[in-house]
Amino acid sequence: MPATERHRGLRPERPELFGLTRRAIALWLARRRGRFALADLQDHQLRDIGISRQEADEEAARWL
Repeated sequence: MPATERHRGLRPERPELFGLTRRAIALWLARRRGRFALADLQDHQLRDIGISRQEADEEAARWL
């Protein structure tokens, strides 16, 4: 049995790996946009969703 067939189930193929990477980046960017949007909310809007200004600022400051 060739090595490529033997290890096929252990490692994702390149197109699959590219898709996983693309989805991870898209998720990271979506979270980042959400954090920026959260930082833009006014205090009364944050109270409506049960988040303090400090919590919003801390979340907006996160990298990932």
